[in-house]
Amino acid sequence: MWLRRHPLAADSILAGFLCALAIGAHWNAPLPPHGTEPSALGTVLVSLTALPIALRRRSPIGVLAIVAITEETVGVIGYPTSGWICLMVAVYTLAAHCSGPRRAVTAEIFAVCTLMVLVSGLFASKLELGDFISSIVFLVGAFVLGDNLQRRRLHVAELAGKVEQADRERELMAQQRAQDERSRIARELHDVVAHSVSLMIIQAGAARRSIATSPDRAEDALRSLEATGRQAMDELRRVLGVLRTNEVDGTPLSPQPSLSRVRELVEGDPSYAIELHESGQPPLDMPPSVELSLFRIVQEALTNVRKHAGQVRHVGVTIAYEPEQIVVEVVDDGRGASVAPNADGHGLVGMRERMALCGGTVTAGPKPGGGWQVRASAPLNGQAVLSTPGAVTGAGEEDAGVTVPA
Repeated sequence: MWLRRHPLAADSILAGFLCALAIGAHWNAPLPPHGTEPSALGTVLVSLTALPIALRRRSPIGVLAIVAITEETVGVIGYPTSGWICLMVAVYTLAAHCSGPRRAVTAEIFAVCTLMVLVSGLFASKLELGDFISSIVFLVGAFVLGDNLQRRRLHVAELAGKVEQADRERELMAQQRAQDERSRIARELHDVVAHSVSLMIIQAGAARRSIATSPDRAEDALRSLEATGRQAMDELRRVLGVLRTNEVDGTPLSPQPSLSRVRELVEGDPSYAIELHESGQPPLDMPPSVELSLFRIVQEALTNVRKHAGQVRHVGVTIAYEPEQIVVEVVDDGRGASVAPNADGHGLVGMRERMALCGGTVTAGPKPGGGWQVRASAPLNGQAVLSTPGAVTGAGEEDAGVTVPA
């Protein structure tokens, strides 16, 4: 609406209308008792009761002061007027467009002065009791109406602010979820690349050493190398595919690794003779996040064995399905304890973060009698926690920088 977009023009139109009404009443209204005949001076004075209304929103207190003084002057002289219409508009404006201590002080001063004027007029027999009561009612009503309008306006603005704040919070939560997803993908990439590449290096070295003396063994090592590379590519394709869509090239993505694939992980590692021990019965409603986290911990622990343990005679992987939790242990008899002071790699940090997300604990350190032990336990309820309940200490690994697509 044009008047809503141009408040000064709207107030000017209102002031012009009230001015015309006041001048018409000045010349045509009945002369009050002990009144004064209309004149040019009276016309100027009644005009001054209306014209300041044009600036009522810019200076509510100043407009009220001018209108009140002019109205009182016209009343004392006894000129006929249109009543206190302009004064009620000024009072309404004070209540609707002024706030804070200034409004309270101005309203108190105006109320006291107006009451004194009305009481003096009542006792001087210049004002009837009915006019006294109606004047108070109209002025109080104008203030209450303006105050209610301002309260409604503030309430609407508060609701709009809450909606805007909720939108900002939703945006921040979406950004946080995206950051968490990028961190998760970074951990996935690190686990896949570190495990597969280290295994491929071992297989390539075995092929190189035996290619001259034992071509058959070299060929077997190269086949294993090829299979490992293909598996790594499939894993990378699955992890990176979730950044774009739920399917890649029309082919559904493979499910996340679970504990049921630990045996494939162990049997597919030709570098060591790894023994897998399982106890208990896997629960039917095992949280997928717990399975994925424990699988990645086993994968990372085996990668650390190849990178840091040196000469190893025995590697054991144990999975225990207990009534309220699942416990996974990876132990070896290598030299991992000798490099423990240098531990500061992404893999051990990733273990801690993974178990924190599913409410579990993970510890790593030298085991009695030599070697290294990684132990992780996760509750079956899969509840996440805000801080890491367990600490990871132990064999470090080479830092691997991972770049995650935005």
